[in-house]
Amino acid sequence: MMSGSRKDVLLKALEAELGETAEDLTTLCTEDVVGWSPLVSLSGLPALVELSAIRELAFSNVVLLTRGLDEVGNKVFAEWVVEADHSGPYVLGDDAVIEPTGRRVKLAGVTVAEFRGEKIRSFRTYFDDLSLIEQLVDA
Repeated sequence: MMSGSRKDVLLKALEAELGETAEDLTTLCTEDVVGWSPLVSLSGLPALVELSAIRELAFSNVVLLTRGLDEVGNKVFAEWVVEADHSGPYVLGDDAVIEPTGRRVKLAGVTVAEFRGEKIRSFRTYFDDLSLIEQLVDA
């Protein structure tokens, strides 16, 4: 494995999940990938692809800035800031949808990805979900 390649995989996965690139998640994640964030828990590549499609509908003009990227063993840690326009419905759950506001939102967080070989096997993403929701619903 060449140095930094897992870091590149995590960055590409973050960009793909945010709809920033058209990268195929099947080339970046294992079929049995599992993930967690304050707003979602998922299991399997199809669930990750579906989540990515929902986010792509809710946000546009997405910019991902990385503040730090480190690799330790089979884990890669990314500290990031995302800015995006809330241009479509944001689905929080079966009964909760925030209609588009056109607001520019900013969210900081950290993603920890564990790898199996060259692909992401699991990830945990930490961010302040209340901060995101407040930006979307406050006047």
